[in-house]
Amino acid sequence: MKLKILFSLLIFSSCVEAFAQEEDEYFKPLSKRKDMPNSTYKNLDRKYHSLYVSIEGGFKLNYSSFNNTMNNLLGNQNNNDFSWGATLGYNFDNRWSAETGYMKNPVYFIQSVASGRGVPFTYRIGTALDAIPLRFKYRVFMLDAVTKSAGLFIGAGVLLNANTKERLIYERSFTGVSGSRVKPDTIRLTSASYITKKLSTSLEINAELQGRVANGFYISLYSRAYIAPNAGLRSDLVYYQNSNKIAEATQSLKGISYNFGLLLRLDLARGYRYQSQVE
Repeated sequence: MKLKILFSLLIFSSCVEAFAQEEDEYFKPLSKRKDMPNSTYKNLDRKYHSLYVSIEGGFKLNYSSFNNTMNNLLGNQNNNDFSWGATLGYNFDNRWSAETGYMKNPVYFIQSVASGRGVPFTYRIGTALDAIPLRFKYRVFMLDAVTKSAGLFIGAGVLLNANTKERLIYERSFTGVSGSRVKPDTIRLTSASYITKKLSTSLEINAELQGRVANGFYISLYSRAYIAPNAGLRSDLVYYQNSNKIAEATQSLKGISYNFGLLLRLDLARGYRYQSQVE
């Protein structure tokens, strides 16, 4: 009889222990439960990568200078032009990206010639080059550490400009008379402007403030500086009086220019790469 009672007590205690264990597992976090597989994969590091296309539009700021103004006969102004482009790129973990594409690169300066009537003659001289950018961007700061939806990127690259063989792109002549009415002097100012090979390649430094609008769609504000040799675009001016050369001057495009604008980026294909952290 005593054996039966002892056996019954053992069965009852086992059932109570099993029930208590089930309740304990039920209230544990999923990552610590023994009755379910661990789906967090702590030892796998997931990296996001994508192939994307972007379009951009903004303003290009070019500057020029004279080596001789001919007693303020010549003058220049700062020039702003619209630029646009499209790129195809690869992004890894929203940390770095590399891209290339097409950009319309305007290279112009403003030339003015005093008219003697208070308002100078003003001319916009230059052309828009077809350019291929090759650039790299790296995220240096995450503005939103929780959702990781905004960040600051900096980078560098080169801008390859097509059709920069030296050629004449603009020519003009100003003619007038001065001096005595009986025997006036004939005065003439000639201007000839050229694109040169110095514009073939420019070094680019860029900064981009990027924000995510939706999954796979981003909008950015960008700023870039282009560095190239001076006089990639130049204008040679000669002042004559009665066929005698009196003075010469050259207007040159400065080597540093700036580009500011807005960029829209859309992911064409997205995926994830997993890497084990266990050695």
